[in-house]
This record gives sequence, structure tokens and C-alpha cells, in this order.
Amino acid sequence: MRLTARSPLVAAAACCLAFAAVLTCAYAIAPIGRLEAIALHGLMTLDGSLSYPVNAGIAHSADPLPLTVMLAVLFGWGWALGRRRQALGAVALVAGANLTSMILQVALAHPRYHPILAGNRMGAEAFPSGHATSAMSIALAAVLVAPPRLRVAVASGAAAYVIAVSTSLMVLGWHFPSDVLGGLLVASGFFFLAVAAIRGGAAGRAGFAAQRVGLALSPGLGGAAVAVLAAAGLIALSRADELLAFARLQTVATVTALAVMVVSAGLVASATLISDP
Repeated sequence: MRLTARSPLVAAAACCLAFAAVLTCAYAIAPIGRLEAIALHGLMTLDGSLSYPVNAGIAHSADPLPLTVMLAVLFGWGWALGRRRQALGAVALVAGANLTSMILQVALAHPRYHPILAGNRMGAEAFPSGHATSAMSIALAAVLVAPPRLRVAVASGAAAYVIAVSTSLMVLGWHFPSDVLGGLLVASGFFFLAVAAIRGGAAGRAGFAAQRVGLALSPGLGGAAVAVLAAAGLIALSRADELLAFARLQTVATVTALAVMVVSAGLVASATLISDP
């Protein structure tokens, strides 16, 4: 049994369909547009004088210069490990995803004005989010380059980074939740295309070895997820009263933020499971 390009291609197609669904909801379904405006307004209340530098710093970590530096480090790491196809695939993934995102921002430019946001008006070229695309693309590039023995640890850090950037973008009021989701899906689609290309040129690795890696990763991912959730739970307990008060006052914002976090983690987990050994 050989690894084939079929499963990553199916995953890439699913990302395209999900992207189209998010775009339709954001642009064409007014009630959903109002709901995400309400969510964004609620999340922006978390941005204060003390938290702004932290959120801005996290968001700016996905700027072009830091992105290029991180990609260069990943490429060098992959090349040194002998994972040269994966290193080249990481470059193609990051470059392709971010270039596509910039083109889509222009092609899909559409003003969205909601009275609840008052002066905090998004630009017409906000969908999909370039910063979300950058963050997810470099996170998945790390997953692609990482050897199997380190992949779960790398994926856990990658998921935490994507969640931090995605949340910061919304708290700062830079992007609607749909913009963030669009960026995550663009990057994920390119990751799956990169995996398909690597498999297509790999000339047939043994499938049984891949199955063993996949079986090893599944419980590993489960353990990592439990550890991350436990850490998040401890942090939440330390500020339980504040979080509950915010959730009661800003229910839509809370649900939206949790949904973006779940999608972010789910996409990274899916990428981890489908990566080649």
C-alpha cells in the first residue's frame, strides 16, 4: 500500500469549499454579517492600554519580515535534517498561500459597514486576512518540515501560535472573524496541495510505515490536546469570575472566539495527521 495524493487533494478541495461558504456567509447573508459585527465589537472591548502592546506584538509577528525570517529558519532546519522535499514544500506553501491571499483581497474587495462598529470600519480589502494567512502558513510549514518524532510538539506550538494571532487580530479590530477564517483556510489548502505534490514526486514510500506513524501520532495528538486544554483550564480558573462576566455580557463574542480557536486547532491537527513520515 502506497501513500497517494488523493487524501491531501480531497482535503484541499474541502478547504476551497469551506472558503466559499465563509465568503458567502460574510458577504451575502446579512444576519450572519450582523452577528460577526456584534462579535467583533464584543471582542474589541478586551483591548485596553495594557493588553494592546501584547496583542499588537503577537499580530505583527505575522508581518512579512518576521515571516521571512521564520521561513528561512524552517528551510534551513528541514534541509539539515535531509527533509529537502519538505523544506522546498514549506517555501512553496508560504509563498503560494500569501500571494494568493493578497490577490484574493483585491479580487474580493467589498466594503462592510455595521453601525455597531462606529468608527472602527474595516477596509474593503480585508477578506481573507493576510496576517491570519501568514500565521497559519508558517505554522503548517513547521509541521511539514518537522520529523515525525517532533511533529506533535511542533504542532502543539503551531496551533497555540495560530490561535494567539487569530484572537489578537479580532481583539485589535483589524479583521472580522470571517476574514480570519478565510486566511486560515487559504493557508491550509496550500498545505494539503504541498503534501500532495510531495507524495506525487516521492516515488512510492511504504504505506505500512506511514500507517504506523499515523497511529503513533493519533494518541500523541490526543495527549497534547489534553495537556493544552489542561493548561488553558488552569489559566481560565485563575480568572474565572472575569471570564464568566465577559461571557454573560458578550455571549456572541465568546462563542465566535471559541469557534475560531477550535477551527484553528482542528486544521493544524488535520495537517499533522496527514503529513508524510
